[in-house]
Amino acid sequence: MFVQIYVDDIVFGSTCQQLVNQFVQNMTDEFEMSMCGELTYFLGLQVQQSVDGIFMSQSRYAMGLITRFGLTTSKEAKIPMGVNDKLSKDETREDVDEKLYRGMIGSLLYLTASRPDICLAVGVCARYQARPKKSHLLFVNKIIKYIKGTIELGIYYTKDTTTSLIGYCDADWAGSVDDRRSTSGGCFFMGNNLISWHNKKQNSVSLSTAEAEYIALGRCCTQITWMKQMAADYDIVSDSILIHCDNQSAINISKNPVQHSRTKHIDIRHHFIWELVEAKLIEIDHVRTEFQLAVLFTKPLDFTRFTNLRKSIGICEI
Repeated sequence: MFVQIYVDDIVFGSTCQQLVNQFVQNMTDEFEMSMCGELTYFLGLQVQQSVDGIFMSQSRYAMGLITRFGLTTSKEAKIPMGVNDKLSKDETREDVDEKLYRGMIGSLLYLTASRPDICLAVGVCARYQARPKKSHLLFVNKIIKYIKGTIELGIYYTKDTTTSLIGYCDADWAGSVDDRRSTSGGCFFMGNNLISWHNKKQNSVSLSTAEAEYIALGRCCTQITWMKQMAADYDIVSDSILIHCDNQSAINISKNPVQHSRTKHIDIRHHFIWELVEAKLIEIDHVRTEFQLAVLFTKPLDFTRFTNLRKSIGICEI
């Protein structure tokens, strides 16, 4: 048997290095091995390591995607989705090839591994895979044109950081034109490095901004408590985890879910947030809207704010 193992030279401490060395020794005793040195490329993901940190991008994959869908000579787009871009079922427009559309969505979803800045736009377009229209295809083309203009962007992880977990959560109230459901979004940091993000349309219609934000907060708590447990498996112990929310009403509900009759209609399953706050496992803090990083995953933004938030979450060019 012939086994290849890629090992990063940059590690987060001597303990990790000892584990790697022990693993290599155990595998060498059992199998014929080839040590390939520092990781630089894996499954379309390019990795550049330095003394200060790690930069990951998918520029080669992105170039292949642009060529594959025939947009090499097209104009570049500044942002993947504008503030006035509203997608709907658009029953009156002509149908497009479902196989082509789904192929484009699948390719872009894989690209979000290092490009969270397109997560919202791709997620919205992915909702119309069942019966895509020409208007939907134009929006997907716009995302690819944005990728064409920012092909060298990737996500940077600094070595000088901490192991504390921090989350940001946000919601776009009644953002869907078709069913008026809200979109939840969140991003999670270990120290100052972005390690996870998501956006998802909520399962029910929220009757207020507070309810939409509260449901988004619940999803954020679920994710970050799972991450806390995963970190504990690597002997990274976290105390109270900080979550930033820009809706004061949602924060108040999390501290007292039965504070008034307006919250009685909210599904009881969302009120587990109160238990986490009561047990001091989660600390929820108010953040001003202009500093809410999770808005990048819930709402289309203008160029200036989009690029500022993109930089704030660690997406850059190296």
